[in-house]
Amino acid sequence: MDYNDHYSATKDAIIDALASVKPPPRMMRIDAFDAEDEDGETVRVIGVAECQEDDILKFIVIETDEDGQVYPIVRTTIYRKAEAPTA
Repeated sequence: MDYNDHYSATKDAIIDALASVKPPPRMMRIDAFDAEDEDGETVRVIGVAECQEDDILKFIVIETDEDGQVYPIVRTTIYRKAEAPTA
């Protein structure tokens, strides 16, 4: 394999690898506020994110497990406090 073939093969491999990588979602921090999910559980909203798959904004919320573990997740639907639909 000569230099030009090696260069072209490497360049093509890098371009293919970069094309397969999804860009990170665009996120924006907002002033945090408390809201409720569809089950009436309180969640803390800390930001919004634009999701590439469905092109809508989703809420970034902080949830707490029963054992106290805290973690961020993305939600499409949240409600103002005391306005969540009741079953």
